[in-house]
Amino acid sequence: MRNGINEEIHQDLLHVGDLVLIQYGMKVPVDGVCVFGSQLKMDESAMTGESDALPKESFENCVKRMEEVEMEKRASKSNDKNAHDLPSPVIMSGTSVSEGEGMMISIAVGDMSSIG
Repeated sequence: MRNGINEEIHQDLLHVGDLVLIQYGMKVPVDGVCVFGSQLKMDESAMTGESDALPKESFENCVKRMEEVEMEKRASKSNDKNAHDLPSPVIMSGTSVSEGEGMMISIAVGDMSSIG
């Protein structure tokens, strides 16, 4: 989406600030931040070597979830959570959507992206 208009354009023509629809099976062409996700999980193995699909949610939801986990830790005085328990809003180019769908705002394109 650009200027409030949904358009289908070639990935090489994406600009910083474009809203990009991401769906199951898609390879992500630009770096971005998730603004909406519905059961969204990313395969980041091409970029990080991490084999687990990682959950992605909007920044606001990630902050809320982090606060909930911190409260749970304080209440139980336990630290049995791992990095995969918390979603992240960051989506890197070169990764692929392994589950769900969502929207992201592009923040780095071309040579400036993580795959560039």
